[in-house]
Amino acid sequence: MERQPIYIVSGGSGETAYRMVQAALTQFTKGESSSLVRRFQNVRSLEDLDRVLGMAGDKRAVIVHTTVSQELRTYLAVRCAELRITQVDLFGNLLDTLTLYLRERPEEKAGSFHAVGDKYFRRIEAIEFALKFDDGIDMTGLADADIVLVGISRTSKTPLSMYLAMEGFKVMNVPLVPGVPLPPELAPIPQGRIVGLTIQADRLQEIRAYRLKRLGAQGSADSYSDLGRIMDELAYADEVFKTHRRWPVLDVTGRSIEETAGLVLDRVFGKERAV
Repeated sequence: MERQPIYIVSGGSGETAYRMVQAALTQFTKGESSSLVRRFQNVRSLEDLDRVLGMAGDKRAVIVHTTVSQELRTYLAVRCAELRITQVDLFGNLLDTLTLYLRERPEEKAGSFHAVGDKYFRRIEAIEFALKFDDGIDMTGLADADIVLVGISRTSKTPLSMYLAMEGFKVMNVPLVPGVPLPPELAPIPQGRIVGLTIQADRLQEIRAYRLKRLGAQGSADSYSDLGRIMDELAYADEVFKTHRRWPVLDVTGRSIEETAGLVLDRVFGKERAV
């Protein structure tokens, strides 16, 4: 049996509806093929709608739309009922509800949601990126990383990566371990993207000791919070940072994640950054 296509109809690019449909299709084993989906962009008149409806009727397509014009939404709903075409209005109920709640008519500006949708999906993509490339597990994402954080254990690499990901930046973090060479993949990427993180020894000792206590670790694990070991690790990190002078280095001691994130963005992007 021939599968019914899905027509995406939008007064703008249709990107928001397209991504939502693709996300929904992943939940269906028979809906994996993107060949089912066709996008109709800049549909802003009754004539444009009639052209799409004619094709949809012939193909028995399902119409998914983000039409913001009340006139076009009403017309589409009526015509789809007449033609027995299934239609899904992604914006209608939300716009109507907000109209009542805000006591204000929407501007009905086509394409205005695109920037908001892009920001949302960019944030989700960045969070997935940070999780996948956490703690140097996989170095294949270096070319796509906006920022690379480098530092010894417990210098806030992971929480900082996640915070920056929430702002839409793709962040990798790479651990520094004495005796373990730096990943060679760091060399070819723009060195200005790489930020070194350091911390005062006594504060790091407190953090590691608390970490061990929370984990219930005992015995040889205590060396993890040994001050001598910490001093050796910090000295090693300092040598690495001196060797790579193009990497900005930040001391995270006493700084909140928000404050450190702001400094990272300032160092990497300067005045050009846009969060």
